[in-house]
Amino acid sequence: MATVSKVNSEVLVVSTLYSTAQLKVFEINPDSALTADTQAGGSGTDITEGTIRRVANGLNPMLFEVKSDGDVMIVVMDGHANDADSIKARVDQILGVSNTVVTEQSTLLGLA
Repeated sequence: MATVSKVNSEVLVVSTLYSTAQLKVFEINPDSALTADTQAGGSGTDITEGTIRRVANGLNPMLFEVKSDGDVMIVVMDGHANDADSIKARVDQILGVSNTVVTEQSTLLGLA
């Protein structure tokens, strides 16, 4: 049986981040730590929303996680419609600051 080599594909190698659906990963470092929601009195009582929820609602990421101390938020976003500058502008507006640092990640392994 004859074998046919691929000639119109990219070569897949180790230690390279590939996106098959125009997804990008961004690290957000806000000026001050993001805060979690709080709820006094247990279930059925009002929730006081933290800044984590405000940023997540404002960005509408596909996935996100916030480091336990609130200093870093990792988001997976549509890479076609978002870049680091547009995310920074939205986070700064949501938090009322001007010095959030947003960087596009080139690896997931470095996040571990």
